[in-house]
Amino acid sequence: MAKGFAPSEQEQSSRSSSSRTLQPTLLEEIKALDDPRTKRKPDHLLVDIVAIGILATLAGADNMVAVATYGQEEYEWLSTFLDLPNGIPSHDTFSRVFGLIEPDQFNQFFLRWIKHVSEQLDIQLIHLDGKTLRGSYDRESPLKALHSVSAWSSEHHLVLAQQRVDEKSNEITAIPELLKLMDIKQSIITIDAMGTQREIARQIIKEGADYILALKANHGNLYKSVKTFFKKAVETDWDGIEYRYDDGTSAGHYRIEYRQVWVVPIAQIPNLANAKKWPGFKSIVMVRRKRTLWNGETDKPAYYISSLEADAALIAHSIRSHWSIENGLHWVLDVTFNEDHSRIRMGHGPENVALLRRLCINLIKQHPSKDSIATKRFRAALSREFLLELLSLPQSKDSD
Repeated sequence: MAKGFAPSEQEQSSRSSSSRTLQPTLLEEIKALDDPRTKRKPDHLLVDIVAIGILATLAGADNMVAVATYGQEEYEWLSTFLDLPNGIPSHDTFSRVFGLIEPDQFNQFFLRWIKHVSEQLDIQLIHLDGKTLRGSYDRESPLKALHSVSAWSSEHHLVLAQQRVDEKSNEITAIPELLKLMDIKQSIITIDAMGTQREIARQIIKEGADYILALKANHGNLYKSVKTFFKKAVETDWDGIEYRYDDGTSAGHYRIEYRQVWVVPIAQIPNLANAKKWPGFKSIVMVRRKRTLWNGETDKPAYYISSLEADAALIAHSIRSHWSIENGLHWVLDVTFNEDHSRIRMGHGPENVALLRRLCINLIKQHPSKDSIATKRFRAALSREFLLELLSLPQSKDSD
């Protein structure tokens, strides 16, 4: 373990400039965290542990052994802006401390940083979706895999908030708590079928936002009523029905997708089942996706309810953007950050490290270069200058 090295005069002179670079965006926020180790004076400072965790993750570390290895290799540079009173912590110490940090505290740290960013941006679309961290379970204990719901801004490639799903509950109880963490006023919230609940719709409307909620068969009479209406409308070629329409085609990954979107104001459908029970409910939506793959074709309709007026182009864009959370966040976490293979299981470690990864994705995504995330992490490992660029507050809305 690297310890006992005294910074050179050149390193000492660079300490203040490095601190000025990091502190406004990172170190001062980390220092606001409460140290959970209260029984004795710790060998390593909490700010050092968390800062190294973030720097190492940006530079490609995907587990605590890699985080500690990064710290050892970069000890002399890190000591120019971190105290490191006893050198670099071991990987066991990193695991233990991230497992001890209170998740609500770490979440507040994340949200404070996001507030700095979101105040500069006009966030109009917020997509909510859940993800299971499959490697976080433990066969030898009752510990189940961590499941959390994230809020994602497709316009700016930002994770806005994260909420853990309680082991004995589901996303229905987590989504209201997630919404409370954000200022959603004048935004459009999209949620898949799990979150299509009247109380969630009421909360969104109360906070001054709009919703687009997916409908599935388990939504009973409302789903049947919407499906039946659109089926008859198509069969009669929309005779006597006022509707709005939008379509579009996209291609990629050996797939061509043609999308058609129909939106109808519910004022035209006086007998729509349970419509009056849904706060702010104004329109129903049918999306038909025709996909041509290398080995065949699919043609499947999907249905939604919305508090928006019958604006087909806006609703079509919002629904299509919702799926960016899969390839813009979940795919990146699994493929580039190896999240599904992470075996971090100690205490609050899975939740805290999941949030740390999302913080790093935000930092990387906001960098204006068009390199892939994997390439940016590689550059961060090779270039301290580039790493410091990632740590500065985002200035550009453009992102890869």
